[in-house]
Amino acid sequence: MVTTADLIVRPRGPWRDAHFIGGHPVLDLANTVVDRSNPAPDNELLKTPADALTWCQAVGLLGRPPKKTTAASRTLLADLREVREQVWAVFTAMSNVEPLPPKQFGALLERAGTGAVTGVVVAGGNLDVECSAPAKIPAALALLAVHAAFTLPPDRIRTCHRCGWLFLDSSRGGRRRWCSMSTCGNREKASRHRSVVN
Repeated sequence: MVTTADLIVRPRGPWRDAHFIGGHPVLDLANTVVDRSNPAPDNELLKTPADALTWCQAVGLLGRPPKKTTAASRTLLADLREVREQVWAVFTAMSNVEPLPPKQFGALLERAGTGAVTGVVVAGGNLDVECSAPAKIPAALALLAVHAAFTLPPDRIRTCHRCGWLFLDSSRGGRRRWCSMSTCGNREKASRHRSVVN
């Protein structure tokens, strides 16, 4: 059984800490596109079924991924991308203090309800999700997304203005503006400095 507390940052395999800055696994899923502000063909981080499987392993939703690519792992890749885009739409709306998009939120609700995934809210508001097979992972993520939409503080969900990544602002003052100071934050400061110098 995996809890939302367990999922926060457990990078393994080809994934690095920088891929898991969202503060919640569904936000990290939404961030598997390199730069949402500048769409490009090479922005996709979930390029292959192996990428999907290792990402699921990195966040604790999957033990050891299968060694061979199967039809099920190709389906998982397509389903993860679909859930990712629904999550991105829902939480981007939340970060902009807009109503949740009914089509995307409805799709998450439907997937969460039909996935034969067991979820139990435990102390601290975390959600325990039991996910015994890769085919159930998209439903588990949809369930986590629906739970997060109702439990994460909406005034702390942010979108990085440089890259479009989503994150939960856990800073004391609630003024975090970038996905990461070491990437977008430094780029923004350097850009401002150049504009002042010129």
